[in-house]
Amino acid sequence: MADSTTERPGLITVWLDVAPEHEAELNNWYQREHLSQVVALDGVTSGRRYCCADAPRKYLAWYDTTNTRVEQGTAFQDMVERPTAWSIRMRTLYGQNRERMNFQLMRDVGQINTTDTPWLYIVHTDLPDHIVDEYNAWYDEEHLPRLVTVPGVVRARRYAAITNNGPRYLTAYELSDRDAFESPEGLIARKTPWTAKMRSLFQNTRRHMCQLITPSLTHAVAREKITNPT
Repeated sequence: MADSTTERPGLITVWLDVAPEHEAELNNWYQREHLSQVVALDGVTSGRRYCCADAPRKYLAWYDTTNTRVEQGTAFQDMVERPTAWSIRMRTLYGQNRERMNFQLMRDVGQINTTDTPWLYIVHTDLPDHIVDEYNAWYDEEHLPRLVTVPGVVRARRYAAITNNGPRYLTAYELSDRDAFESPEGLIARKTPWTAKMRSLFQNTRRHMCQLITPSLTHAVAREKITNPT
């Protein structure tokens, strides 16, 4: 759990989609140029990508950051304002079909593995302001500690949005088993009176199962790729 007396880590998510005939180029752009370009920025610790077939925007880029100020920083904004030729082309292909959000880590439970899990289950939600304190207590005291005991659930993190262009909260579960929550243990862990009460109050909820397509690239490796391109 992040210490409230210190600066909390952050997260930048970017959802993108393009027409099917441009998907191969989108993935090549990320693989050969863009992912390294972002992860090499100061304050970005790692980045990876997912395909979320059931989401309105199919592709998700996930960037862990040291704090929530990276997106507003000079290096990030310079990348945005001075795009490469390939980035300019990709912008014409995805157009408005993009969502970028900035989050602050609130809670981190479970194992920190050296390799990525193949699945990431995401829950975006809003809720009424008057139950925020209870929402935080439910997640921290009951829900996340129970869920990370389920076989196949490796780690759970929850975040609060810094930007206001989407749901206020995000919870991400790193799964080694896509169907972990539907197992007997998963159903038991999620079936409590407190969970039923809190879930009934969720608003604007979005749930997506995402499959890893590009494993984590660390900041050090990205800097090396930028400095010594092959």
